[in-house]
Amino acid sequence: MEDNKQRLDRFVAWLRDNGAEMDKVEVRESEHGNGVYVKEPIPAEEQYAQIPLRLVVTGRVCREALGADPAAIRLVGRSLLCAFLIQQRFVAGESSFWHPYISILPHEFHTPLFFSDTELELLENTPMIYAVKDRRQLMRDELEEILEQIPESTIPRSVLTTENYAWAAAVVSSRSFTKSLISESQSPDEETSVLLPLLDMMNHRPLTRISWIASDSSIGFAAGTALSKGSEVVNNYGAKSNEELLMGYGFCVPGNPLNSYHIKLNYTMDPLAADKQAILNHAQITSCDHYIRADELPRDLLPTLRVMAMTETDVYYVKRQIAEGHGGALLDDLGLRIELRARFLLAFLLHKKLDALGQKKSTLSTVNAQLALQYRTETEGILRSTLSALARAECRLLACASQIFADGLHAHPRYVSDNGQPSQTDAGASSNDEPTGSKKPKQPLAAQQFIDEVLLTEESFTSDPEFMDAVEQIDAEPDVLMTLFVLRIRASPESPWHAAVQRLGLFRHPMLVAEDADAGLAYADMMLEMGEIHDSLFPLLTEHFPKVFPAEQFTPELFLWAAGLVESFRLSVPARCLDAAGDDIEGLLLV
Repeated sequence: MEDNKQRLDRFVAWLRDNGAEMDKVEVRESEHGNGVYVKEPIPAEEQYAQIPLRLVVTGRVCREALGADPAAIRLVGRSLLCAFLIQQRFVAGESSFWHPYISILPHEFHTPLFFSDTELELLENTPMIYAVKDRRQLMRDELEEILEQIPESTIPRSVLTTENYAWAAAVVSSRSFTKSLISESQSPDEETSVLLPLLDMMNHRPLTRISWIASDSSIGFAAGTALSKGSEVVNNYGAKSNEELLMGYGFCVPGNPLNSYHIKLNYTMDPLAADKQAILNHAQITSCDHYIRADELPRDLLPTLRVMAMTETDVYYVKRQIAEGHGGALLDDLGLRIELRARFLLAFLLHKKLDALGQKKSTLSTVNAQLALQYRTETEGILRSTLSALARAECRLLACASQIFADGLHAHPRYVSDNGQPSQTDAGASSNDEPTGSKKPKQPLAAQQFIDEVLLTEESFTSDPEFMDAVEQIDAEPDVLMTLFVLRIRASPESPWHAAVQRLGLFRHPMLVAEDADAGLAYADMMLEMGEIHDSLFPLLTEHFPKVFPAEQFTPELFLWAAGLVESFRLSVPARCLDAAGDDIEGLLLV
């Protein structure tokens, strides 16, 4: 039986006999399996490995190997390459022209598709576990397609097994290249990748500079930097995270600078899902799949998060802006409240994922188990570092809100502000940058100041002892009490929130302005309920507390307006912002 060295020697002889050029490199076994090493120094930009196109496994090559009438085989993509590999290894064997290449392909892989059930448990609650389930289903579908199209005489069913297909699929995912590297005339199949013997043996190193050199007769590599004698020749598989590397190739890169965490935003259970999807479609945001990296706040998913964080009022006015042709970059100017809600939402989602990840230990010493634990540990690291970046961004926004409030300015979107103009703050309200200045506020301090001075909460009632004494004698829901307090602030110039409430004097909840008949009907019950609540309170409150609830300041119209503010400007500040356990702090953000 041949050993690995004998197979490699035969493979190299086959390469040379068929026109490959590799004088400055050699193929030998390494700690990562077989690899390519430098025999003599190679200057930067010099081509060091080249194979003729006749040694490229294309869709055409696969079809010719699988049947006398290649046009009758409708397989494309990975299923076509997999059928070829299975036929070559288990049927054609040593009689095949491709045998020297097929024989040096790995027989064992460490992708999660080959993990035992016990090893797979180490991937629980990670994005990888869902990817494994999807990939296994895809493999079953592809295998079924091959069984339908390839006759028993070409590939006996005894070798066309799930196990053998998993091997072939692993070869394709770890060693195939895009067909765009070679000319269309050589590989007319639109969906089929290609296999490049020799060139597919170079191991991965992130950020390595390499150049492809292709012609009508050959394809090869050139070094991006000079290579010294004895060094390993490596490739760059692209900007791949450990999640992609483990799933596709069966390894992880320790400290991978391109590591990322896949997050899929899902808002299908939101009652406003259809409207929010329409807004995203208008903004040409078509995917809810995002990848976050360590120590980075992912800017690309903020527009989606802003839409997810919208209230019913926000959705109504944004859709109206779109209908009026004022859409533009509206997702970049939704105000401070939406910026905070978006970040709080993302932090909530990531904390849930981090909690679900938990601590996983194993006594298994298998390669697969160690890879799973490495991936899991690095996944946890990405989540923690992203949450730290989020906390810093939240801190900045909370400090910004306190400053805006103190300066008597606002950070509302255009559809909220009285005069239809953008917020009077600079663009910093939606920036991810760190706070400027010599001292950067710590999150608990910034959050506490924001809650104490800016956020309108039930605790804020204590700033008005007369109101506090009156409402203690009222049996009403918190939202009703807050509605009364907003009207009290409106009538009290000495209140610290008076200017903020006055600025919203022209704002109207959709129930007061909806022109669409269906929208009007949808809000009819709400308006009826608010009217009944007002009638149950007045004129009784005015009679008992005339100084606190003067009739002219608590009319039905003003009550509806204030109830609309309460409904539209809610903000829930997570208790974690205060480094505290317990319930989140509910209130209104009116700046």
